[in-house]
Amino acid sequence: MIYYDVIIVGAGPAGIGVASLLSQSNINYLVLEKNEIGNSFLQWPKSMEMITPSFPSNAFGQIDLNSICEGSSPAFSFNKEHLTGEEYSEYLDLISDHFELKTQTHTEVKTVQKKENGWIINTNTDNYFAKYIIWAAGEFQNPQIRNIKGSEHCIHSSFIKYPNQIQGNNFVIIGGYGSGVQLAYDLIQNKQKVTLINPFKIDDVSTSDPSRVLSPYTFNKYEKLKNSKLYTEILGEVDSVSTSEDIYQIKLKDKTVIKTEQIPICATGFSLVKEPIKEFISFRDDGSPNLIPETDEFFGQKNIYLSGPSVRHDDHIFCFIYKFRQRFGVIVEDIMKKEKYSDKNISLLVDSWKRNGMYLSDLSCCGEECVC
Repeated sequence: MIYYDVIIVGAGPAGIGVASLLSQSNINYLVLEKNEIGNSFLQWPKSMEMITPSFPSNAFGQIDLNSICEGSSPAFSFNKEHLTGEEYSEYLDLISDHFELKTQTHTEVKTVQKKENGWIINTNTDNYFAKYIIWAAGEFQNPQIRNIKGSEHCIHSSFIKYPNQIQGNNFVIIGGYGSGVQLAYDLIQNKQKVTLINPFKIDDVSTSDPSRVLSPYTFNKYEKLKNSKLYTEILGEVDSVSTSEDIYQIKLKDKTVIKTEQIPICATGFSLVKEPIKEFISFRDDGSPNLIPETDEFFGQKNIYLSGPSVRHDDHIFCFIYKFRQRFGVIVEDIMKKEKYSDKNISLLVDSWKRNGMYLSDLSCCGEECVC
């Protein structure tokens, strides 16, 4: 059995980011990753880029939107605003190397057992004991196709790594958020016809929260594709998908039927990887994990935290890197308090994290909309 104070599961932006804060203390931690650092980004479609722009503005007190630790900027490292998945994975590697973070790759967590004074983490290599677990396993590796009967006749958009190599025509995409619009844009760039099905008008903007509407970067692509003669948009909710004689039939809840020879593509999002810890998770009415607002611990549990884009509090969505990084400091502060660090030492770190957007505890300041 190998002992650590903290085990972080997942070496994506959430895991590496929260490790960068833990490394500022003398808390003994380890990041476990079942593949490579930033592996989810390596699996992105080749044409996909970060939707939030990067800019090296640290010197002006405004940390890069896509940075996951202080003193870094993807824009500075790669001299571009919108990084590809491969580039962002390399950025995470650079952070890990520069700050000498304690990471162990190719180590998959199989089971997690709760003990009176901590947790036993069983992996494919060794068994670990930790007083605290930070679950940062991410979402991209867990694509979801929900509430569609016959979903086995579909393919999730995340499995289409090279959109420019797809053969055929008359594609149907189910789901009109960022990945659906990006894929539709790529296919139309290839002179292929696309029908996109979405429950609501994509350009009906009722909020400035980019967690709920297209980012400006993606919206600009949508403006181009919706004026294309190759593009059709249908308002509706898919009920079922069936196939007969090499023809796919997509039935909407209003009884409309759409037929295509191409396998339907579902851009229907992702979900938290939860299998090893599912017995410790309770859920909100919207299906998101129920968390303690003050600490991001799983509700009803102690010393097991969630970090990453699945974090929700009230109606606040902490997806995107610049949003979920705001909760890194909240988790680390709670662990430091439990480890009896002095208030002075904690305040020195927390003040720095607040200045750099790595600490947000007052949720009442969230949700302010742009007025124009």
